[in-house]
Amino acid sequence: MLQLRHILLILIALIVIPQSVSAYLDPGVGSMIWQLLVAVGLGAAFTLKMYWQKLKDRFRPSPANHED
Repeated sequence: MLQLRHILLILIALIVIPQSVSAYLDPGVGSMIWQLLVAVGLGAAFTLKMYWQKLKDRFRPSPANHED
């Protein structure tokens, strides 16, 4: 029954979705994608910087485990 539902969903999607799409990608799209990638990278770096000490503390062994 579940497999039949999946097949029907795929058939309906193939009927509803247009076969060809006309779109214009101007030269500014490349720079917009580049800006997005740089922003994501800088955002990830900033987030890592904010939580770096917490990450270090999580993976550092606790002082109670050390026997000198």
